[in-house]
Amino acid sequence: GRVSVEPNDRFRLPEDPSRDVIMIGPGTGLAPFRGFLQERAALKAAGKTLGPAILFFGCRHPNQDYIYRDELNAFAAQGVCELHTAFSRHDGKRVYVQDLVKAEAKKLWAMIEAGAHVYVCGDGSRMEPDVKRALVDMYCDEKEVSAEEGEAWIERMGDQNRYNLDVWAGG
Repeated sequence: GRVSVEPNDRFRLPEDPSRDVIMIGPGTGLAPFRGFLQERAALKAAGKTLGPAILFFGCRHPNQDYIYRDELNAFAAQGVCELHTAFSRHDGKRVYVQDLVKAEAKKLWAMIEAGAHVYVCGDGSRMEPDVKRALVDMYCDEKEVSAEEGEAWIERMGDQNRYNLDVWAGG
């Protein structure tokens, strides 16, 4: 039979463009975030005030598979988003988006406290659980609470449409 794919209606920018936005998407997970950034650029061009936005994008190598590099750098230069890139096969180092999330924990926590919406797109088998763990660890560190309380917090974020996933099983 036919497989129907329901659109993820929750995976869209907050209605209020002044809300903080945190986007985490390596590889092909970038696709919806390009749309988000194009939408934010159009809002900015129309004179709307944008809240802070940060994009964590990961790929293997800056010179081989860094898709839309010029476009992403242009969005960053225009103030549409702050851009953080992770390269997993460059200079002998393996850096993944969850490593950047950990490194930026203080900034991300301030954004989350200010009401940020968090979006994660891409590999649901490995990347999303690692990103979720980094966010839960950040919460536990900030609040000095157990991992159980951290898990309950990320569930509440999901219930409030502030932790949104568009993930699929990776190979």
